[in-house]
Amino acid sequence: MMTAGGEASALALLSAVVWGTSDFCGGIVTRRTTPALVLMIAHGLGLMALLAAIAVHPAGLPTRHTVFFGLIAGLAGGVGLLALYRGLSLGSMGLVAALSGVLSAAVPVLVSFFTEARPAALKLAGFAVAGVAIWLIAYSPGREAHPHGLGLGLLAGVCFGFLLVFLHVAGRDNALWALTFSRVGSVSCAVALGIISGGRLRPEGLRWGAIFPLAAAAGILDTAGNLLYTVSSLTGRLDVAAVLSSLYPAGTILLAVWLLRERATRGQTVGMALAIVAVVMISA
Repeated sequence: MMTAGGEASALALLSAVVWGTSDFCGGIVTRRTTPALVLMIAHGLGLMALLAAIAVHPAGLPTRHTVFFGLIAGLAGGVGLLALYRGLSLGSMGLVAALSGVLSAAVPVLVSFFTEARPAALKLAGFAVAGVAIWLIAYSPGREAHPHGLGLGLLAGVCFGFLLVFLHVAGRDNALWALTFSRVGSVSCAVALGIISGGRLRPEGLRWGAIFPLAAAAGILDTAGNLLYTVSSLTGRLDVAAVLSSLYPAGTILLAVWLLRERATRGQTVGMALAIVAVVMISA
């Protein structure tokens, strides 16, 4: 029979798989249109799916606690995603992605260190191994680092880290309402960007059929990943859930190798091997 800790770890790993698949879909569709439009479609559909789930399974009224921290989580996630996309567009994609990936796991670990019981030494070592694994998996040699790009990668990582923290906090009362208000926050970011840009979200000659299915898949999968992560963090420890779910770049890389015939670098292969070691250490 699986323990609560084992169940939480399994949910976190499943969220990593789902998030990795979502990012693969989002990465492909972002090549065809603007990041803000992808965010608006993906998270807008995710919001609709969550509202439908609440209609089917009524959860009562949300508390102020859930509304407040859910909205902050969504705003952090929306700003982080837009910063990441902008940072990747400035070059040094490997450094930007690796920096954001490691920080997104580090922030919840630091928060958990002060709010929860200290993890065992083996788990702490596993966190360190996982950090190295995330860096190796996300990093690929590219152009010379752009200072603004690295700054945006730093911002994205911190925002994603706080997204994980605030989803955990908001979900204590009700996970579905927490995710719903987080989607309200992230969609608001995309709408605000559209207003600032004068409504120029849609490139000329855009074919909706070329972007909508992938954007929809990215949105639904991302929402499912958020739900799995939130339940994992509430079932077990925040730091364990955050670190294991942050291994999602491995799923993206494996899908690219399988479907796009891309080749994983030697560093990425080593990183995925280290990820397996980290999972064993953290889940022990």
